[in-house]
Amino acid sequence: MSDSYNFKSIFKNEFNYFIKYKRSLGLKYENEISRLKYIDNILYKLNLKSKIITKEIFYKLIKRNNMQGENYARQYGVTKDFCKYLISNEYKNIYYEDKKFNIINNYKPVIFNNAEIKVLFQTMDNYKEKYIGKKYYQLYYTYSILFRLLYACGLRVSEVIKIYINDINFEENTINIIDSKKHISRLVVFSNSMKKCLEDYIKLFNINEGLVFRNAINKIINRNKLRIFYKGILKQSNLNTNSHIHDLRHCFCNKAFNQMLEKGYDEYVVIVYLYKYMGHKSIHETEYYLHFTDYNKNKIIDANDTFSKSLYEGVI
Repeated sequence: MSDSYNFKSIFKNEFNYFIKYKRSLGLKYENEISRLKYIDNILYKLNLKSKIITKEIFYKLIKRNNMQGENYARQYGVTKDFCKYLISNEYKNIYYEDKKFNIINNYKPVIFNNAEIKVLFQTMDNYKEKYIGKKYYQLYYTYSILFRLLYACGLRVSEVIKIYINDINFEENTINIIDSKKHISRLVVFSNSMKKCLEDYIKLFNINEGLVFRNAINKIINRNKLRIFYKGILKQSNLNTNSHIHDLRHCFCNKAFNQMLEKGYDEYVVIVYLYKYMGHKSIHETEYYLHFTDYNKNKIIDANDTFSKSLYEGVI
């Protein structure tokens, strides 16, 4: 079997089969890859001559940089699941423990107000303009548009970086999000302001096919580098550096919800719109953040235009 994720330990084939098995159950199983690669790296360094996982080895695999809380529980869970998978396939001398965790997620997203959002994007524009005529101008221009799309459409980073030109319908102001989290595909809409931004960006850099957003070597954008850029912009903007990129999705949901209530829409109808729009599997997920027709699509566009219009000032 080909080593799809460049695993290198004695269990390299088993890791690939394990991922395939998890996905056959309907799981996306992407965030866990880095945890599996950590396990693989430890096993590789141990230079095992046979496929065994002793109690001592198991403890090495779950102890990662003094992790605590939810991160530790997730590393433990991935390690345990892999060991159980090996045992179910009749591998011998595989040890694991079945510890239970009760993890409470106390994270509270940072919700920026309109003035703070404007400062955030103005800082990105100023940073980009320092590189006009230089090597990384296109990259930072790309970031400035990508982050606007995250905020103005309430998208996930994993969705934005995988948008292709053919996914965008400029006549309908829509983007087709294909096979996203939990294998949900959906249609999202963008405002006329966002349309102008995208059209200018695509025309300036002659992006006629493939990915809309690319890194400096024309490959898919690295999410960790995107996170580092975002943290740097927050610091320069004197904004709350505890914010995560995903908070922009929370900002969108809250602002769209409030704008539509102010326009007189019924609260429960708005939640249903947002639940479908954001690609959630249940309304409860949408409430945590706080198939539509052409008729109500225009309602979302109007609400989007209202709170995002000022974001695009200063974009070349």
